[in-house]
Amino acid sequence: MSNRLLPLLLAALLPLCLPAAGARAETREARTLNSVGVDQRVGERVPLNLRLRDRQGRTVTLGQLLDGRPTLLELAWYDCPNLCDLSLRRLGSQLSDVKYRPDRDYRVITVSLDPDEGPADAAHAAAMLDESYQGPATGSPWHVLTGDRDAIRRLAAAIGFRYQYDADTDQYAHPAGLAVLDGGGRIASYLLGLTFSGHDLQLALTRAGDGELGSFVDQIALRCFHFDPQKGAYTLDVLRVLNLACLVTALALALGVGTLMWRRRRHGPGRDDQEGS
Repeated sequence: MSNRLLPLLLAALLPLCLPAAGARAETREARTLNSVGVDQRVGERVPLNLRLRDRQGRTVTLGQLLDGRPTLLELAWYDCPNLCDLSLRRLGSQLSDVKYRPDRDYRVITVSLDPDEGPADAAHAAAMLDESYQGPATGSPWHVLTGDRDAIRRLAAAIGFRYQYDADTDQYAHPAGLAVLDGGGRIASYLLGLTFSGHDLQLALTRAGDGELGSFVDQIALRCFHFDPQKGAYTLDVLRVLNLACLVTALALALGVGTLMWRRRRHGPGRDDQEGS
């Protein structure tokens, strides 16, 4: 091959071998998004001895904050320019429809993904929850926390929360959602995305309360809804509703027949029996 043709051939093939800058950026973004998600770890316990900082800068542990109460746990990025503000405000708004009282009946804990965030960022996040919440509460009942890199990674791994820091954009890519813990710190369920309702939150807390939270009617309502781990939400279970309706009908019939038989024995034979004798 001529020495003159070789440089021309290499110049023609080079664009095919090296992706354009835009394509490289697209590939990097796709890899980042593929590494983000939630691996549901229902039944596993979060590290209760994990040390974090509250909005006053004081060191606290998860065990101290849970104190035996069902808990909604969210990992967020307080300085997020995208969806985190919306996520926090929506959480506060949906909690307004939950009849249980936060910090008395259940806990709400948010933890920042960014180890560089501190008390001022946590106070800002708490203010967003305060502004959007319209339910019964005293003061600011949220536990808005920050932590060092190791503590954040341990907690994220414990609840299966996969996030990614992109140094090029200086941003965190992360999923949206909540882990719902029982009073012992075990994961009872998840509520994923931003579409869950106040009704979903109340059902999740009732379930995590293991019979200690909610009335008898709440426990019955819980039996009528099925937790869908794929959707991360509670959906009406038609079969359970029909079974429950059949059970109620059978009990009502048994009660009616029992009442008639009791009255018959108490008052003796009826008029028709006397005429026939």
